[in-house]
Amino acid sequence: MRGNAPSPKELDRLLRLHGVELRRDTVEQLWAFHRILVENNGDGDLTRLRSFPTIVERHYADCILPGAFVAKWPSPMIDIGSGAGFPGIPLKIVHPEIELTLCEPRPCRVEFLEMAISKLGLKGISVFGHKVTSNSMRLPIQGSISRAFEAIPKTLVRLENAMLPGGRAFFLKGPAARDELKEFRARPVPGWVLDEEHWFDIPNSTQHRSLIVMKRVSP
Repeated sequence: MRGNAPSPKELDRLLRLHGVELRRDTVEQLWAFHRILVENNGDGDLTRLRSFPTIVERHYADCILPGAFVAKWPSPMIDIGSGAGFPGIPLKIVHPEIELTLCEPRPCRVEFLEMAISKLGLKGISVFGHKVTSNSMRLPIQGSISRAFEAIPKTLVRLENAMLPGGRAFFLKGPAARDELKEFRARPVPGWVLDEEHWFDIPNSTQHRSLIVMKRVSP
C-alpha cells in the first residue's frame, strides 16, 4: 500500500507515530525545511534518503527525540559535522532559544545551510564553514552536539579550546556507542567525564539509538 503524499499533515502524523509531538507552527517550519532539503537534493549530496517516511523517521524524529532527555539545552552550542543541517536545524526549529553554530567544512553544504537559514528566517544561528579542531574552534561554548560523526574521544579533543568548564557535549549515536564508552573508560580523555547515557528506540521503527552526554570538568 502506498503511503500518503508528503504534506504538513502527513509530517505531523509520521512524527507522532515516532513519538514526536510538536506545535502546528513548528511542524509548518519543519515542513518548510523539508521542502528546501528535497528541492536541493537532486544529486543526493545532501541526503541519500529519498522516501518521505524514511526521512521523517531517520532524520527528523532521530534529531528531535533525544530532547526528551534534556531539561534545558546549553547555549551557545555548536553542531559538529552538521552536513545538511542534522541535527542542528531541526533542533533549532524545535528550540529556537538556543544560540547555535552549524559547523560544516564542505562548501556546497555551507551554501545550502546558509540558504536554508535565510529562507526559514531563523535567528541566532550561523554557519562555521571549516573543520572543527582544537585550533580552529576557540569560540567559548557551553555545549556541542553531533550525530554519527566519529568516535567520542576524537570529538572531545576537538573541543578542548572551546568548551567551557561545566559545558556538555551531546552525542547522538546507535548501539555501537557502548564500545566507544568502553574505550573512554579504559582511556579517559583528560578534563572530561561521562555525565549521562540514554538508550532508546525510535517508536514504531527498528532504529536503536543512544544519547551520550560528556561533561567538561576542567580547562
